Amino acid sequence: KTQLLDLCDFSTPLPEADVVVAADVMYEPVTGRAMAQRTADALQRGSRVLVGDSPGRPGRPYFLEELKRLLPDVDAQFIDTLGTACSGPRNDLICGKGSTSVSDKPKIVPIALLDLKL
Repeated sequence: KTQLLDLCDFSTPLPEADVVVAADVMYEPVTGRAMAQRTADALQRGSRVLVGDSPGRPGRPYFLEELKRLLPDVDAQFIDTLGTACSGPRNDLICGKGSTSVSDKPKIVPIALLDLKL
């Protein structure tokens, strides 16, 4: 079962999950910090957390700094690798109407992955 969540809205608790997956959420410092809080919450209740991020996103340093503050014993390090970008139609919430970032063919892109479990 999957569920959507506004990671910055702390009035909504993180749903119970064996695995929490977040991808492409480090666009801003505020989302990086919020993802760190959600990651700490998930780890403390026993969930595995997988985070995928594009290298160079502005929120990643804030995520790592906040996670270190919340869970000082956790060694969170992203692993740089290559992935395949999505192709075809996307929801307007992702790209916006008329976006030119939509590709007809999948392409190889740099990504970073983080896999945490306490």
